[in-house]
Amino acid sequence: MDPLGAPSQFVDVDALPSWGDSCRDELNSSDTTAEIFQEDTVRSPFLYNKDINGKVVLWKGDVALLNCTAIVNTSNESLTDKNPVSESIFMLAGPDLKEDLQKLKGTVRRFLEIHGETIEKVVFAVSDLEEATYQKLLPLYFPRSLKEENRSLPYLPADIGNAEGEPVVPERQIRISEKPGAPEDNQEEEDEGLGVDLSFIGSHAFARMEGDIDKQRKLILQGQLSEAALQKQHQRNYNRWLCQARSEDLSDIASLKALYQTGVDNCGRTVMVVVGRNIPVTLIDMDKALLYFIHVMDHIAVKEYVLVYFHTLTSEYNHLDSDFLKKLYDVVDVKYKRNLKAVYFVHPTFRSKVSTWFFTTFSVSGLKDKIHHVDSLHQLFSAISPEQIDFPPFVLEYDARENGPYYTSYPPSPDL
Repeated sequence: MDPLGAPSQFVDVDALPSWGDSCRDELNSSDTTAEIFQEDTVRSPFLYNKDINGKVVLWKGDVALLNCTAIVNTSNESLTDKNPVSESIFMLAGPDLKEDLQKLKGTVRRFLEIHGETIEKVVFAVSDLEEATYQKLLPLYFPRSLKEENRSLPYLPADIGNAEGEPVVPERQIRISEKPGAPEDNQEEEDEGLGVDLSFIGSHAFARMEGDIDKQRKLILQGQLSEAALQKQHQRNYNRWLCQARSEDLSDIASLKALYQTGVDNCGRTVMVVVGRNIPVTLIDMDKALLYFIHVMDHIAVKEYVLVYFHTLTSEYNHLDSDFLKKLYDVVDVKYKRNLKAVYFVHPTFRSKVSTWFFTTFSVSGLKDKIHHVDSLHQLFSAISPEQIDFPPFVLEYDARENGPYYTSYPPSPDL
C-alpha cells in the first residue's frame, strides 16, 4: 500500500513461494527421502541443495513490477536492445541501473554456490509462453531432491560453463605455457634463472599458444593437421551436436519408435533395435533424427553394444541414403565405433546387401566385418535369445510367413 492507501502495483519478492517449496509433497515422498547414493554413484555437477533452492523463485508476471534490488533481462543482459521489456525496466528502475549493468557476469546456479550468502532471493520472471520451458529446465540446475538430481543428470548440456557459470569457448582460449623458454621435461633448469637457454623460443613470446582456429580448419582441408588436433576438432563438433540434442524437443522422433533399447545378447552386451519401417525418411527432419540417435546412444555407447536392424517390409520411403549414414558415422564420437561389436541386418533384400557392401567398402572403414546379414529370426537367436528382443509384431508375422514360426523350448518340469 502507498501512503494514501492505494494498492501498490509492485510485487514483494519475499511474499513469493520459493522453487524449493514447489511440488514438495511429490518430491519428499518416502521413496525419495529414503534414497541414498552409493559412493560410486555419478552425481550431478549441480547437487541437490535445499538452501540454494530456497533462494530461487519461479514467478509468472511482469519483471519490471518486482520490488527487488536488481533486475536483469536474460535475453539481453546489457539491455542495449530496444524492446518493450527493456524500456519498461528503464522506466521503472532507478537512475543507477546503467552503471550496475556493467558489473554483470554469467545468467545463476554457480553464482549462488559461491556468493549465495550475499543474495536473499533470485526470481525468474516468466511469461505464459516461457513458464513451461523453465519448469522443464530448472530441475537440471536446481534439483529439489536426490531423486530429481539423479533423473536430471542425463539431460544436462555438454558445456555447463566454468566455475563462475560463464560459457567456455575453446576457440577463444589462448593456452600459453608458464615458462615458454624452459623445456617442460627438464625441471632441474628451473632454478638456474637467467642461465636457461632461450634460443629456441621463437620470434615472439607466444610461440607456444594453440594457434588460429581458421588456420586449423584450412589445414584440415589440406590434410596437414595432426591426428591429435583432428580428434580434438571432432570432439568439439560432437559435443555441439550432443548439447543441441539434450536441449531440443525430439518427442516427435521418439514417437516413431524406430530406435529403442531392449535386452542383452549372449555375451551380455546391450542390444539396440532399429526398425527401418518406422522411419518415414521423406516426412521427417533427418537432422532431428540424427539428434535423437545421439541423445539415445550417448550413454549406451560408453560400453560394448550391438545393433539389430529390422529391414523387414521397408519401402523406398524408409531407406536411409548413404549421405545420411556417412554423416552419422562422421559425427558420432569414437566410442560409438569402438564399442559397436556387431550389426545384425535382419531380412535383407538383394538390393540392400549390395548397397551395404558398397557403403562399408567405399564410404566408411572398420564397419564391414561387423555386419551380419540375417535371413531368418532362427539365425538371429544363435546370438541373441528371443526373450531379449522386443519384436515389432509385423516382423514376427513376416518371419513366420516366410520361414515358419519359431518355438521357445523350456526345461522339463521336475514333476514330469
